[in-house]
Amino acid sequence: MHIPPYYKKRTWQSFFLGVLAGVIIGYLFFLFVYGKHTERWIEENMEIRTELKQVKQENDLLKQDKENLNEEHEEKLTIQSFEINLSNAKDLELDRFTEYELIEKIEDELNPVIGRNIASVSEQRDLLIRTIENQTYHVRDINYSVKISHLTVAPILVVTVEVTVETGGATL
Repeated sequence: MHIPPYYKKRTWQSFFLGVLAGVIIGYLFFLFVYGKHTERWIEENMEIRTELKQVKQENDLLKQDKENLNEEHEEKLTIQSFEINLSNAKDLELDRFTEYELIEKIEDELNPVIGRNIASVSEQRDLLIRTIENQTYHVRDINYSVKISHLTVAPILVVTVEVTVETGGATL
């Protein structure tokens, strides 16, 4: 079998040339449409990535704010520190060093309270008062006892005490 030599005829040459030109024009059209589509897809992808990045940053900031608020809220609900005031230190003519040592010994009794929940400390304030009042504080060869005159249970525990000097078996 023999293929006829159509490529030598002018009409077939024009047909093949038209087909080749059509294929080239179609391929160029395909590249143009595909390029536009790819460009639009890349733009949308970049916009979505930018938006996703912003949302992640906002989410991280909101989480951080929530953690900070929880920490602040938790700090407000626990005893952070305490303050001890001696109401009659001037009446007893206590010097600064004696006052300091006496306050330090009372603070040693209050140390377990730090970090505890305010509600639980408030419920057990009678026990706390008895713990502080039932101690005899020995400072510079003198025994002192204290009586709590005011107790404020808050993030800063404020204790106002009245100091008495014990001599022998009696108090002054």
